[in-house]
Amino acid sequence: MKRLKLSTKIIWNYALIFTSILLIINFAVFLTSQFYNRVSARNEVDALLGALAEDLRSGVELTPEELKTRGIVPPFVAVLEQGGAVTVSQENYRLSSQGEKLTLEKDFLSGVESTTNFIYTREKIAAPEGIVTVTLLKDLSGYRFMSSVNLITLIIASLLGIVVSYVVGYYISRQSFTPILQMTKSAAAIGPTNIHDRIPEPPVMDELKELSMTFNGLLDRLDDAYSKQSKFVSDASHELRTPLTVIKGYNDLLRRWGKTDPEILEEAIGAIRAETDNMSMLVENLLFIAKGENRKLKLDLQPFSLCDLLEEVAKDFRLSVPERQYEVRCEGISVVQDRRMIKQLLRIFVDNSVKFTPTGSLISLEATPTETGYVLRVRDEGEGIAEADLQHVFERFYVADKARTKDKAGSGLGLSIARWIVETHGGTVKALSVQGQGTTMEADFAHRDFSGQSV
Repeated sequence: MKRLKLSTKIIWNYALIFTSILLIINFAVFLTSQFYNRVSARNEVDALLGALAEDLRSGVELTPEELKTRGIVPPFVAVLEQGGAVTVSQENYRLSSQGEKLTLEKDFLSGVESTTNFIYTREKIAAPEGIVTVTLLKDLSGYRFMSSVNLITLIIASLLGIVVSYVVGYYISRQSFTPILQMTKSAAAIGPTNIHDRIPEPPVMDELKELSMTFNGLLDRLDDAYSKQSKFVSDASHELRTPLTVIKGYNDLLRRWGKTDPEILEEAIGAIRAETDNMSMLVENLLFIAKGENRKLKLDLQPFSLCDLLEEVAKDFRLSVPERQYEVRCEGISVVQDRRMIKQLLRIFVDNSVKFTPTGSLISLEATPTETGYVLRVRDEGEGIAEADLQHVFERFYVADKARTKDKAGSGLGLSIARWIVETHGGTVKALSVQGQGTTMEADFAHRDFSGQSV
């Protein structure tokens, strides 16, 4: 049964249920008819006995002929006993008894037939001439043939019901599974070359439409993931190709002329080193994102002072990029988070501000407590971000107008990593900016304490 198709299971289950119900109904009809026959016979016997009792009490002499005129004809039989005299309504019928068990014997030319299948009643009646014992019965042997006919009819009806239930079950199963088979065929036909195709949805809002909508929603998500993966591979390849091209170009330059020219040698070594550092940073960022998506990074939650961390990041940038001014605004805030990741988040925000702010401008690192957590902000007085780019700055490999940001923008992975860090800590991140007036990167953490978890 487990190896059968679902449609076949439905057919057989439907046929089994229908057949079981039909058999139960037919069996109930048969038993009801038998019960009705016996109850009717009992009522008829009681009615005839009552009429005979009135006649006997009135002094009417009941001969076999008189009994017949009162309806005592086969299958009814009356036996009147008074003293030693016995009167039977049918001459060829007689009653014999073995203890309390009565047997009706019928004499025919073909022989003697006996039966115990009858309904009877016996009553002693006080007649003017003495006590008369009246036994009245109705022979039910004649119903045997009708019962057999009814039983055979019900069996034939049950067999026909099985066939009909199978046909109906097959039709219903076929009608029900046709849309599902079409959906299966449509889903199987979707591949890399037609990933944007969708399963046709039935016009009626039923379970099949809900199923097709669920499938299409799943396909939409797969399509989006597939597109993002393709874009990720394409962008990563492009970002890696650029430094490799530069390295190859300077390598060719060194091979031809740089061995004897100190100036070319110094320029080539510096460029190769810079591109190697860029490529190393890009690969490191890609690995970070991959580990995060595969849930292989685990938060190292430790209590620390957020103000001390802001001062630490500001100090690092004062040493590495002294051309900017750094200001820390923070009240006493202690949190339980992954300090290393929060520091990386701050470095990404500050590094982004450094790229797009002029020499001598101010970069502010702020932390403000809220009712449920705190807000982390990094403000600058730089070029700002165009309104059209604000909603995309946290996407992977997204770089604003490359003509305007030439020699400033990186690989476009930093802010996507920042978003991942914030969301992993249960917060939200956004960019606020007015072009020409500066930018604020804001991370809102809903809680100060976090439970350890694999991410």
